[in-house]
Amino acid sequence: MKTEILNTPVVSAPGINVAGNVKALTEQVNNLQSRYYSALASDCEVRTISDRWYFRAIGFTSFGLLFFPLLLVAAFCVYRAKKCQKGGNNHE
Repeated sequence: MKTEILNTPVVSAPGINVAGNVKALTEQVNNLQSRYYSALASDCEVRTISDRWYFRAIGFTSFGLLFFPLLLVAAFCVYRAKKCQKGGNNHE
């Protein structure tokens, strides 16, 4: 059996250091990710009771994709979160 590659030009590029460029790009991506996640850290804290209900709703929604009745539990969690926000009882 014969394998052929059609229309594939071979181009050599002298003076281009691919490994160095990839390493520099990887370092830049890592730096951006660490700055992004450290900026989000304060926004992602669970501080209030309603935050806890929303967190539970996210979890039950995720598992509800596998087991359908958990979507009803997720809806209940969102209801409780909104009720806690309206009632003013959102701090422990």
